[in-house]
Formats: sequence, structure tokens, C-alpha cells
Amino acid sequence: MRRAVIVRDSLGPLTSLVPVFTGAGFGKPVEVESVEALVAAALDNSADLLVLPLLTPSQAELDDVETLLRERPSMAAIGTAPTANSDLILAGFRRGLSEFLVAPADSAELAAALARLESRWERAPKGGHVTAVYSPAGGAGVTTVAVNLAHALALRKPAGRVAVADLVVGLGDVATQLNLAPTYDLGELVRKLDRADHESLHSIVESVADGMDVLTGTSDLELGEEVTAEAVQRIMTLMRSSYTYTVLDVEHTVSPRTIAALDGADRIVMVFQVTVAGLRKVKRALALFGQLDFPVEKVVLVANRVGAGDVMPWPDVAKALGRPVDFRLPNAYQVVADAQTRGVPITANAAGPGAQALIEAYHLLAVRLMGQKGFVTGSNEVLPTARAGFGRLLGKLRK
Repeated sequence: MRRAVIVRDSLGPLTSLVPVFTGAGFGKPVEVESVEALVAAALDNSADLLVLPLLTPSQAELDDVETLLRERPSMAAIGTAPTANSDLILAGFRRGLSEFLVAPADSAELAAALARLESRWERAPKGGHVTAVYSPAGGAGVTTVAVNLAHALALRKPAGRVAVADLVVGLGDVATQLNLAPTYDLGELVRKLDRADHESLHSIVESVADGMDVLTGTSDLELGEEVTAEAVQRIMTLMRSSYTYTVLDVEHTVSPRTIAALDGADRIVMVFQVTVAGLRKVKRALALFGQLDFPVEKVVLVANRVGAGDVMPWPDVAKALGRPVDFRLPNAYQVVADAQTRGVPITANAAGPGAQALIEAYHLLAVRLMGQKGFVTGSNEVLPTARAGFGRLLGKLRK
């Protein structure tokens, strides 16, 4: 039975709404007097749902709610106000709230909101879903795909938050693409990894619009030796337990930390361009994945910058790779360049020739990843990611 904690009068008189909650699988909601009490009760009672007014709380109280929702991705929140003010609603969503209702709440509208939340809870991956974006060749657009895929996921408002993590040591571009000047980065997390927890992770990441957090890469080349395969595995475990969806920007060089990221991910989005050299490298990467015992369905092949000048027709591409391409991202050079100049994702209302087609392609890719949450057993439990092939190859790479 689910549990809801509600700030008194945030929905209006509660008596007539209790049957709506019980009909949706909740016990009788717990009423508290303030947002401060709401946060305390949620921590004490492991609540599934918070309901709070958006107009009366202080910024500090709303900050506490936002922190709580980040730390507990499975928890949802409904904000209320006497009128549907768009700025207020958007501010609530950016803090991680999942729904908005006008108060006093209508029974039918509350029931619909609870039904949507239940659908999200059912879709939410257990322990969080991790996607590694990778290319066997540099310059294929991995960072661009990682940033915009993560933003497309965040825009779809999953039951929890979304993060993009830059695992490239020395030359990572996620911060550049989003015009960030972070105080802390991957290096800070690696240095305190032995004592890292949800709170320390959230003190390091940068929060951007639409519910997306960013763990920026480190420019400290000397730190490369400390970003080991074991460190990457621990970072992924922390990200998985903190976010509903994590997207990794992975280095293209084959190293222990790259293999650790690919092995630990639920999905690998392999990005390439349709060139002879690009196809050859993808073919070799697929052979490597076979050595690692990665199931074929773990890898999503994404052709980037697709245009009229591509050297091969798609049936020939599929024949060369031994499997079809899953997604095609159209070439919209000026749209990409403009977004990166402004330091915003392409999926954040980009305009210009080809923008809509590119945005739709990213959303289709996000839907694919949200709908297929990794490898599951009949009991819907995530399978272990460790594989014998991973250990064998990692040993060879260390020699």
C-alpha cells in the first residue's frame, strides 16, 4: 500500500478525497501542518507521494523538498495553487515535482494525476537505468548525443531525476556544450569516492533546466590514473542509486575504464557516421562486444549526421555491419552549432532548418530507452551486469 503525506489544506478539504487515494492503492493520507513537517514525515515514513502548496513555502523549504526528491527518485510530489500560473507550475517541475493541481482539487483530476503517477512508478527501472553513449572513433558526436538524449529523457518527466555524466578525462566537452563553469567535477568525486554518498554527489553535480543534472568531466590529466575501472564501477553504482536515468559520455579509446562503463551499463548507444572508416570501426567494436558476451540487444546503433551525401544505402550498411541500424539522427549542422554556441541542449526549443526532425529523433531514442529498461528476468528484476568476458578482457588490458 502506498503512502501519501499532505500539507493540510493544500488540496482543500480532504474528507471527500480520501476515497480517491484509497481507490488508487494508497492508505489514508497523513496530514501535516507545514512543508518542514512534510519533509520530516516523508523521511520518517518512507512516503511515496508528497502534496504541498507552491505559493506559501519559503525558498529554503522548497529547496528541502527538491533535495528530498533527488535523493529518493521513486518518490513523487504534487504541487498545488489556487490558480494555474504557468511560471509557478514550471518552477515546481524544475524542482522535481511530477504533477500540478488547482486547489481545492477536483476528485476526477486528482484520480487522473494519481493514475499517471502509478504509470510512471510501474515504468521506473529498479535501481535506476544507465545508458553509455560510445563511439569507437573520435569526432562522431558522442557528447552531443549524450547531452541531448539526457535532456530528452528529462523532458519526458520520469519518476525521478536524470543525469548526464562526463567520463572523459582531460578533454570532456559536456561542460562546454552546456556553458557550465562548475566549481566541482568528476575529479572531486573520484578524490572522495571512498566516502561518497547521495549527498556528496548532489553537492558536486550542476543542475540545469528541466530536471537534468550534470557531472562534468575533469580537465586534470594527472587524475587519469585514479579513474580506474573500479572507480568507474563505483561511480555508476552511485549514479544508478541516485537517478532514474543516467547517461554516460564515454571515451572512445579502449581502456579498462571504458570497458567498465560499457559492461556496467544497461544499454550502449553506439554512435557512428556512415563512412567506410566509421563502419569498419563499428564492425570491430561489435566483435569486441561479442568477446565480452554482451547480448546483441544491449547495443543500440545510432547513425549520426545522416544526410544525402552518405556513401552507402542503408541495406548495404546493414549488410556491412551484420545488423540493421536502429536510429538515424539527421544532419543539422547549423542547428547543432547554434545550440552549442548558446550553451543549451538542441532539445531545448532549437530552431532552424532541420531542427524539428532532429529533436523528434532524440525523443524517439529517449522513448526507446524508457520503454526498454535493460535486461530483465521473468520476475522483472535487473540481471547482474558482471560477465566472464569482462574479467578476461580487463585482465588483458591491464598487462
